[in-house]
Amino acid sequence: MSKWPVWSEKDPEKMDVNTSAVSGTISSGGGGHAQLGEVFSAMDVPVLSSKAFHKYRNIVCDAWEATALEEVQTAALEEARLAKEKGEVDSDGISTIIIVADGRWSKRSYRTNCTALSGEVCT
Repeated sequence: MSKWPVWSEKDPEKMDVNTSAVSGTISSGGGGHAQLGEVFSAMDVPVLSSKAFHKYRNIVCDAWEATALEEVQTAALEEARLAKEKGEVDSDGISTIIIVADGRWSKRSYRTNCTALSGEVCT
């Protein structure tokens, strides 16, 4: 059997094929080792061990969390800048940003009756 490197990115230092496979598995909804095994099995490719899968899963989740935090911080700075441009500031010159949320938890049902008991928050 021949072996050769396979890269899913132009720059393999950014994301190797194992990280890409785990990231895709998580992104597709199921997100578990068993799902990755099903896909790899269909391609007749040996699957990562459960331990390796969880190692890569932690790498992916940590990277997603860092990216999400960076994006939220960037968005907050942009919102603050726009608020100041519009003159939407308090008496101390701090931007006031309107945040809208309905405070409800939707009723979810995945073959069970999962109605949230927390009710609704109104302010």
